[in-house]
Amino acid sequence: MMLRNPQFLVLLLLLPAFAALWRWRRGRVSTGALGLRLAMVALVVVALAEPVFARAAVPQGALVLLVDQSDSLGADGAAALRARAAALVGSGVGQYAATRTLFFGKNQVVPVGENGASESLQTDATDLAGALRAARGLVGVGGGRVVLLSDGGQTRGDALAEADALAATGIPVDTIAATPNNAAESWVAAVEMPPTLRSGEEFRVEVVVASTDTGIGELVLSDGTRDLGSLAVELAPGEQRFAFTTRANEVGVLRLQARLQATPDGEPRNNQAAATALVAPPPRVLLVEGRGGGAAPLRVGLRAAGVESEVVAAQALPSDLSPLDQFEGVVLIDVPAGDMTLDQMAALREYVRSEGRGLVVTGGRSSFTLGAYKGTPLEEALPVLMDPPPRPQRSDVTMLLIVDRSASMGGTTPSKFDMAKEAALLATESLRDEDRLGVLSFDTAPDRDDEWTVPFQQIGTGLGLAEIQNRIASIKMGGGTDILAALQSGLPQLAAQEGTVRHAVLLTDGRSFTNEYPRYRQLVEQAREQNITLSAIAIGADSDTQLLQNLADWGAGRYHFAAQPADIPRLTMLESEIARTEPQIEGDFRASQTAPHPLLRLFPATTIPQLAGYVGTTLKPQAEMVLASPDDDPVLAVWQYGLGRAVAWTPSVEEPWAPNWANWPEYGQFWAQIIRYVLPDPDSGLTQARVVPRGDEVVISVDALSPGGVTLDLADTQATITLPDGGTRIITLRQTGPGRYAESVRLSADGAYIVDIVQQKDRERRRASVGYVQPYPAELLPVREGAALLAQISARTGGAALSPDLDSAGSPAQPLSAAPVDFGLAPWLLLAAALLWPAEIAVRRGWLRR
Repeated sequence: MMLRNPQFLVLLLLLPAFAALWRWRRGRVSTGALGLRLAMVALVVVALAEPVFARAAVPQGALVLLVDQSDSLGADGAAALRARAAALVGSGVGQYAATRTLFFGKNQVVPVGENGASESLQTDATDLAGALRAARGLVGVGGGRVVLLSDGGQTRGDALAEADALAATGIPVDTIAATPNNAAESWVAAVEMPPTLRSGEEFRVEVVVASTDTGIGELVLSDGTRDLGSLAVELAPGEQRFAFTTRANEVGVLRLQARLQATPDGEPRNNQAAATALVAPPPRVLLVEGRGGGAAPLRVGLRAAGVESEVVAAQALPSDLSPLDQFEGVVLIDVPAGDMTLDQMAALREYVRSEGRGLVVTGGRSSFTLGAYKGTPLEEALPVLMDPPPRPQRSDVTMLLIVDRSASMGGTTPSKFDMAKEAALLATESLRDEDRLGVLSFDTAPDRDDEWTVPFQQIGTGLGLAEIQNRIASIKMGGGTDILAALQSGLPQLAAQEGTVRHAVLLTDGRSFTNEYPRYRQLVEQAREQNITLSAIAIGADSDTQLLQNLADWGAGRYHFAAQPADIPRLTMLESEIARTEPQIEGDFRASQTAPHPLLRLFPATTIPQLAGYVGTTLKPQAEMVLASPDDDPVLAVWQYGLGRAVAWTPSVEEPWAPNWANWPEYGQFWAQIIRYVLPDPDSGLTQARVVPRGDEVVISVDALSPGGVTLDLADTQATITLPDGGTRIITLRQTGPGRYAESVRLSADGAYIVDIVQQKDRERRRASVGYVQPYPAELLPVREGAALLAQISARTGGAALSPDLDSAGSPAQPLSAAPVDFGLAPWLLLAAALLWPAEIAVRRGWLRR
């Protein structure tokens, strides 16, 4: 017998005091009653001390030993756990009604044979949860105990969830952790490459190699038929990345495999891994160039990088979607909005938003804000707004309006001349008080007194705004058109004015009396040397558009074509706003990368050549800025617009702000990467094939749609599976839902598979391909934190973590036995005290004497 709380026996010392008190009060209570009272107090005090008798447990329940035999243990480790289990059975079998042993790996089996092995045991995984679930079923409801012997390297299931289920039924789980394997190990952890590629595309492959120790080795990348490259590697503990660059050639599924030969290394089966990519035909894009051209070097660079392209002028851009179906993307090269109709820009917007195609818009002196994109469908599709970023200080603007007043400007109602005067009036209202304005009207009459309608003066001073507008409104029409004389008169006067921004706008509808291009160019280039810019607005089809385009190009300004007289005020107003906001930012700089992005996957910002300028824009809230200027303005921005993607490159692709970029060796690859990013995925067609792992099998599924979006049903669907060793297997996919076909397949070998799908219904035949990699079992990797998992299982179930060691006699160092059963006396003592209470009452009241 033992006492759990012996300190309470001290209270028995108070019993003599109670007896002395009785004698002091001269025996008012009888001796018998006093004795009974003292006996009751003594019984309660002894009950508080909790006396118990320990007795041997009666054999009950089952003892279940779970012995891990998975591959992660190796042959020696598995044998050691078998020996430990045998020793445990010898020490604990007499304490339980039954003892059962289960070997487990991926499944659980009862051991047979001399060494306990079983042919049905699958050792390529460790399913701790399945083993604990099986043990719970064997123990049942009669009570029992589970002992789990393992390295804790769980590769499937949730062992802790099963431990909670065992704890709920009161079954403890003792654990014995296998001695960890400290041998050095190296393995190929992953092969990473883009999931989709284009034929001819150069791409980067990263191989992740892991090791538990230092060492050396050779890493080889192959496509199954030939080696693509090799690297001598120095291994260090942890993970390392090694990069290869190769090119996708044949259309279809590309399979790449990385092999590692390393020293030291214990497990050769984890020394290779694979990856697959779907290789689509080369992309075909449409290059749309503005009046200055610029597509030729880009087309050459793209061709070398495996991107096919076709070049058209902006006027030839289709205005509906059907002709654009043959292209996966469109690139605008310094195209002003004035060169496109509203329908053309709306078609581009829907090409991206509704059709899921790609759009790349590049900068120059005729695009973005400088190209009048503001308020157009093109601005809607782009990731930037046509608002130049705010600047703390703004330069004063001096603007010269050169207005053609020849007789050809009249005739219609409203006439082109009236619209030109309206445009000049709007320009006066868009400028600020500190800006300066001059208005020169011209025809063929030289040295007219009224040639300068408004001499140069600051807005808000001099004549005053009302007088300036009255003078503009009173301009009279004249005779013919002499543009050269007007420029010879106006540009020198503009050069003599103050202001850092000096800009001239020429509005004319006719052909000039003088058509000597060298003289025009010399005059305009002299003005450019004095930081004067010149834009031209051609009014009507009879104007000399070639001359006006050249004047705008030489003058680093913009050319606009006003097909209708009503377009003139808007275009002139745009020119005054551009001059006022200065969206053209020039000066050498190197763009900085704001965050890692696939657009620059192969090109860190430090490798990109310097730029000489860009068009100032503002990033839209939902867009991503990939490259920024020193003032944090967008240089390269991208966003998802509806179903497609759009990119804005605010510098130019060549002159004037990317000089000599075409000589950069990576020029074609750089632009090919940007263009490929915005193109739709090659596997985004009407037939979508997928391979998804599910347990020990994979599910091959196909989702098929008709061109109108209706599901394709009752089609004959077959899948040809190309195995890693080159063999093939053909299966039929069953229809499991509207437009969906699927079948489960068990893949026995590790490595890369190709699944080719053929669907046929009536005369329609479709094909789709998808790759799948079945990795080597995680069982082949070193076990990490296995002992910690086993300790958690014991803690949750109320079990113990036992030592894996054996003593010298071969017996367990911690014998396995059922816990003894304690028999407590406290309740019986309290019952005896309760029974004495009525006896004490009877004695005290004298009932027994009667």
